[in-house]
Amino acid sequence: MFSMTMKLSMKNPILTRLAVLLLALLPVLSACKKETDLQKGFREQEEKYKAIDDQLIQDYFSRHKITSKDYTRLESGIYLVNIAAGTGENLKAGQTVQVKYTGRFITPSREDVIFDQSFGNRSLCECFEVVIDQSAVIKGWHEALKNMKLGGRQDVFIPSYMAYGAGGSAATIPPNEPLKFYMEIAKVR
Repeated sequence: MFSMTMKLSMKNPILTRLAVLLLALLPVLSACKKETDLQKGFREQEEKYKAIDDQLIQDYFSRHKITSKDYTRLESGIYLVNIAAGTGENLKAGQTVQVKYTGRFITPSREDVIFDQSFGNRSLCECFEVVIDQSAVIKGWHEALKNMKLGGRQDVFIPSYMAYGAGGSAATIPPNEPLKFYMEIAKVR
């Protein structure tokens, strides 16, 4: 190794320095791939709630007589209940969309509680504008929007790990709470 370094340094000192730097950084770079205890805890919590949330959503479906022919389950765990298909192609990352929505809880004791909505928000369209995969909304919204079309209307059931997770959202959304959103695509730009 030493003789190789000597040959490199005589031909190209910049390459030698780069090689030495990479060798010195190798332990640091390999450590980046290891999962920290905190990351492991979050991952384990998410795995636990995948099953819990799925059962809560299925229980909601049972109470409301929503059968498997009525919904589509995405790989992420989000359920889409189609009300109106809409027209054109599915929405894509980077598109700006105006969404009319109502957010509700799905647990039996609070399923009629609306925690947020665009209706009556004093905008002309009574909607909320989102840039898909860029706006600061929950992950579940971005995923659901990419499975909708202009004019489409769906009830979207979002598991907690795709919503506000273990932290919840201030005093409004409790930790680990799956949510239901009525979503309607009013405009696409």
